[in-house]
Parts: sequence; structure tokens; C-alpha cells
Amino acid sequence: MGLSFDEAYKKGNDALKAKRLDEAESCFEEALKAKPNDIYTINKLALISKEKGNFSTAMNLLEQSLKLKQEDLYTNYLLGNAYLEQGDIEKAIDALENTIRIDPKDKYARNSLALAYRMRGDYDKCVETLQQALKNAPDDHYNKLSLATVRFELGEVSEAEHLCQEIIRKDPQNVTTLVLLGRICMESGDPDRGTGHLQKVLSIDAQNSEAHYYLGRIDLERGDQKKADLHFTAAMGSSADKLSISKNLGVIYMDKGLLDQAQAEFSRAISMQPNDPFTLNNMGKLLVMRGKHAEGIEYLKKALVAQPDYAYAHYNLGKAYRDLKDFPHAIFHLFFALKHEPDDVYATNSLGRAFLEAGLHEKAKETFTLVVEQLDKNDPYAYWGLGETYEALDDREGALAFYKRLKDVASANDAKTWVERADERIKKLKMG
Repeated sequence: MGLSFDEAYKKGNDALKAKRLDEAESCFEEALKAKPNDIYTINKLALISKEKGNFSTAMNLLEQSLKLKQEDLYTNYLLGNAYLEQGDIEKAIDALENTIRIDPKDKYARNSLALAYRMRGDYDKCVETLQQALKNAPDDHYNKLSLATVRFELGEVSEAEHLCQEIIRKDPQNVTTLVLLGRICMESGDPDRGTGHLQKVLSIDAQNSEAHYYLGRIDLERGDQKKADLHFTAAMGSSADKLSISKNLGVIYMDKGLLDQAQAEFSRAISMQPNDPFTLNNMGKLLVMRGKHAEGIEYLKKALVAQPDYAYAHYNLGKAYRDLKDFPHAIFHLFFALKHEPDDVYATNSLGRAFLEAGLHEKAKETFTLVVEQLDKNDPYAYWGLGETYEALDDREGALAFYKRLKDVASANDAKTWVERADERIKKLKMG
């Protein structure tokens, strides 16, 4: 004779707590045989399926639960989070809004709903949701920290720091908040104070990967590569998300011109996830920067196989082909970049430059004009491109007008290099 419902359910819960997912699944399946319509057992099976990455099975189980009890709080909450993990933001929002309707004070549902709004780019609703959570429970550190994080992302640094300090006053050893304070100080130009917060984290949790990562970044900015490497190694050793660290470090090193280190990090990231379009794109960009166009182009093509609508990979391919004076391919990829990101000033200027270098002067004029008339009236690259285009068209007065406009724009923005370039070109045209 098999286990009773209560026995099987208890055994399943014990196994689930111990992360023995197969055993837990078997026990809950046995419990469900004893009580076929028990939504709590169905939800546990859905939770296990989600943990195993079987999202379609999880969704089917949760929808089965909702048919049995449409207004069940936990089922709606689980369904919302499952949709969120799959990236189906609108369905996640529907399920989580329904959870809030059932229980307006559910702080976890509000937090997940705020995250869904944030992922959709609706920061107003995200902030409003978190503020309502704090109105319901002013000392809720969980949602207060989420609000501080969002404020920080929005550039509202003083508000973010104020919220963090409120948490620390009541919970001085809140590690996640201390890490955020360290980041706030680091990115606000106060690395010493940032170091203090992050070192406090390490005094509480010596293996904290985030603290090591941000301390490494501070040391790198200070020019202490050796110390930075020690922190980055420690971060990599203790992090559950080694891929993200390698990807981020690759970009940081590339931006600082440390190309050997950048290439090593991108190589490590690719070894962990060979088809990640972000990493493939950046590896391709890096190799092109190093003059290895053929290799770089292969990586950029792989990025587009992984994600065909990846605008940045199209943009970098366009630039690579332009370097090689392969203008048909350059123009093709820059058009595709703009198809997916039509307001991208950099891609539009690069397309204008490709037209100019290919001798398609009217197309170049049209493209650079689009920048200054619709995208950014103060963009110096576009005015420089227009000046060069009018020169190519033998329109001396037109060229002079745009170089003078460039000088005005550059002077207003204290861009001395552009002022000097414009002056030099104006002088040559007047002499000629």
C-alpha cells in the first residue's frame, strides 16, 4: 500500500527543502494520486518543474490550478513569476496584477510586479508599485532596497542613498544594501567612501562576490591592476554567475584599452556560453579594433546567427566592412542596424560616412541631414560629415556654412578639438 496524502506531501516538502528535486517530484505525484485536485500539490509540482527549467510543464500545472481555484493567491503569484522568468512580461504583469487585486498588501507580489514593470521600461509604474508597498509596510526593507536600486538606475542618486541609509540605520549588517551603497559612492565619484562600504561587506561575508567585483573596479580605476586582479579572481571564485562577471570585465577592459585582458575575458565567457550574442558581438568588435577584421567579422556573423535582430552586431559589422572599403556590405548592415534601432545617431552617422566614402554624395548629404534635423541638432560628427560632403560636391559655400555651424556647436559645448578641426578646414577653404 502506498503512502497517504499527508505522508507523501510531507516527504515531498522535506525533499524540496533539501533541494532533492527528483525525490520531491515523485512524492508530490504520489500525493496527487491520493488527492487529484489539490492545488497546493499541483503548485509544488509546478515549482519543481520551473526549478528544473521545464517551463511549459510548470505553466500547464499552474493553469490547471487556476481552473480549480481562479482566485488562489499563491497560484497567481507563481504564474506571474514563471512568466517573468520566461520573459513574457505582459502575461507576467496580468498575473501579478491579479495577485495584488486578491491581496493588495502582498509585498512579494508587489516586488515581482515592480520588476516586471521595470523590465518593460515602465519606470513610473515600477516606482509607484514600490511606493505603495512601502505605504503598506514602511519598514519593509525588501521593497525599500528595490526602490533604492530603481532610483539609482534612474540617476536619482541622493534619493537612492537616503533609502539605503534608512535601511542601514535599522539593519547595519544588511549586506545587499551595503553593496548598493558602495556602488552609489563609486559611480558618484567618491571611491574612498565606496571602499569603506564594500570592505564592511567583506568583514561580514569575506566571500561576497559583488563586494570583491566592485572593489576590483575601484582599484582598476585607481590604476592598481594587481590589487584589482585579486578582487576579480575572488569574485569569480565565489560567484554563482561567472558568465556575467566575465562579460562585464571584458567590456570594462575594452573600454580602458586593456585589450589582452578584454580578449581573455570574452574567450572565457564564450567557453561558458558559446552562443551568447552579447559576448560574440563584443569579441568581434574587439578583434576588429585590433586589426583582425576577418576573425572579428566571423564572430559578428555568429552573433547574428544567435540573434538576427541584434542591432549592435549589424552596426559593428557595418563598421568593419567600411574599414575594409567593402561599402555594399557596410551599407547593408548599417541599414539593418537602423531598421532595429532607427534613432541610433552613431549608426546613422556611420551610414552617412559609408555613403560618402563610396562616392554616393547625395545619399551622404541626406543621411547626415537626417541626424541634425531629426536626431541631434548638436551632433558634431554630422556637421563634419555635411561639410565634407559639400566639399565633395564642389559646393564651397555650403561646406563653409556647415564647418561654421560645427564650430558654433563645438564652442557651445566646450569641445576644443572640434573647434580646432573646424577652424583648420575653414581656413583651407578660404585660402583655396
